[in-house]
Order: sequence, then structure tokens, then C-alpha cells
Amino acid sequence: MIPIPHDFELQDPATIPIKKEEAREQARLVAALRRRWSVIENLAQRPVVFHVANGGSRDAREASNLKVQGVLAGIPDLFIMMPMGEVIIIEMKAKDGKVSDSQINLQKHFKALGHEVIVAHSAEEALAALRRRVR
Repeated sequence: MIPIPHDFELQDPATIPIKKEEAREQARLVAALRRRWSVIENLAQRPVVFHVANGGSRDAREASNLKVQGVLAGIPDLFIMMPMGEVIIIEMKAKDGKVSDSQINLQKHFKALGHEVIVAHSAEEALAALRRRVR
């Protein structure tokens, strides 16, 4: 069984120098997961969590370059590669954040492929969803 951190293992949001709430919550989540999983010696049992840097503002030329390289509107924030080929996908949102149309459409596509997307409005909410999912 893959251990999921407890809420108390999350860093206090007031100590993280990231202004955007969504990014701050994502940083709290990733740090807790990586700390907890870093002690798993068997690589075949150690999940890998990563963010696809797909957003942000860019000039038209850079946006065009990234698009032909594979940037895709609506791609979720976090991917977790689990043992045995399982993938967990997480979309982080601020407390009042809404899922965009491109995110909804891509989540439907992922579901058709057999992958659910967890939408979480805090690191605590994401951990709770992971606890329900990972047994």
C-alpha cells in the first residue's frame, strides 16, 4: 500500500512565499507527497508526482513554439505515476476556482480512456481524495 501523508504533514500555507492560492496549495501537496514517498527504497513501489508547466503568459511566438511541441489547453496540474502502471491525475483550483471548458473537455477524454481526474481546492482536499483512491 502506498502511504498518503496526513494533513498535519502539510506545510503551513503562511510560510510559503507563493501569492497565487492555487500554486501555493499545489506546492504544499507536492512537498508532502515527495517527502513521504522519498523513503520508499523500492523504485517499483515509489510513486512519482510531477507538474506539466503548461500555463503562464508568453508572447505569440513562444506560445506557437510550445503548441507544436505538445502544449495542450486544459492539461491538469499534477500527474502521479503509481506502481503497476496506474496514473492519478489532479487538477488544483483556488477555493473559488472553476474548471474551464478546455479542462472539462479534456477530463471527459481522460475518463473515456479510463482515467479519473481529481479536482481539489486545497492540499487537504487532494490528500483526502488520494486516501479514498489509494488503498
